[in-house]
Amino acid sequence: MTDSAANFLAILFGLGVFAVVVAVGWRSVQNRRILRLQGADGKETIIVAREDDDISSVVTTTTETTRPAPAPGSDR
Repeated sequence: MTDSAANFLAILFGLGVFAVVVAVGWRSVQNRRILRLQGADGKETIIVAREDDDISSVVTTTTETTRPAPAPGSDR
C-alpha cells in the first residue's frame, strides 16, 4: 500500500468515526426535554429528562447555612 493510499484510508476512517460520534451525540440531545421552573421567590429549577419520562411532580429543598457575623473588635 502506498503512502497516499494509506493517508487516504486514515482520513476516511477518521471522518467515519467523527460522523458516528456526531450522530450518536445528536440523537442523545434530540431525545431530551428541558423544563425550566421558577418559584415564587425567583429561584429557578432546570430539569433535563428523557423524552419518555413522566414527570408528575417536582420537590426541591434548599438548605442554607449561615454563620453569625463576628462581634465587633474580635480578631476573627
